Amino acid sequence: MSMSHILKMYYGIDVSLNEDGYFHYQNQLYYFCFVPDVGKFLDTYRYYRYLMHMCGIEGYSLVKNHNQDIVSQQHILLMYHSGTFAFSSYLQVFMQPLPYQKMKIRDIKEQWIHKIDCVREHVQDYAYSFKHDQDMISLIYYYCGIAENSINILNEILIIDQEASITLSLSLTYPVQNYVYEIVNPANYTISTRPRQIVNLLRSHFITYQNIQELLESQYYDVYEIIYLYARILYPSTFFDQFLKKQLSTQDIQNYYFHLEEERNMYKEMMDILSFYVTLPKISWINDNNMV
Repeated sequence: MSMSHILKMYYGIDVSLNEDGYFHYQNQLYYFCFVPDVGKFLDTYRYYRYLMHMCGIEGYSLVKNHNQDIVSQQHILLMYHSGTFAFSSYLQVFMQPLPYQKMKIRDIKEQWIHKIDCVREHVQDYAYSFKHDQDMISLIYYYCGIAENSINILNEILIIDQEASITLSLSLTYPVQNYVYEIVNPANYTISTRPRQIVNLLRSHFITYQNIQELLESQYYDVYEIIYLYARILYPSTFFDQFLKKQLSTQDIQNYYFHLEEERNMYKEMMDILSFYVTLPKISWINDNNMV
């Protein structure tokens, strides 16, 4: 059953949906999407509502269907409430850690290794599909190499403390478009880590390197979080997710190549910033010209 049909059947709204899930109806912006884990989304949404209240804005609210339920065949409808958005307030509030909740570094390492293994397992399928596109194959192996470096950085933490853990917060799941209605959309969030939030804000062009320096100076980040932040900068989460979901188009591949120099500069800038607080493992190729 298509999303448009579910929307019409459960909410009485007959519109054409774009791939991004946003649509206007009766002069109001809505967002309709599939939710793979309803319980996880609701946990995220409850904390999101609290943080939005702290920011003094409403953001999005859940819309009930004809049956007065908030979930319709694992889909949810959100209505956007426009208002004054102060990014500085958002940044301070959303970077607050969740009390008493932490994630172990070794668990993060296991998740990353599993995803790298999945990518390598499926690379031959893509090699066959893109046998005339060596750029695609080169890019896959390149990002697997980047990911191996991120694992090595996590190992630096585990050498210090096998039980090392970092605090959790509300984090963007992936980079988003540079619009207010995107950054305040609860469907774009998950319970994760502050470094993940920083990296996704940076990749979304919502913050600058100067903003990151100010965050590190104005909020408390322990040694593990700072080292993990560098590992997170390197780890190619978005590329891996697109690859495993088979969402990489030829245009996507070209975009990744186009931004390689920008990424290399990001690695250097973040190393310069974070090296002021901790000793980071040196990665020689970042300063070399042997990139893909």
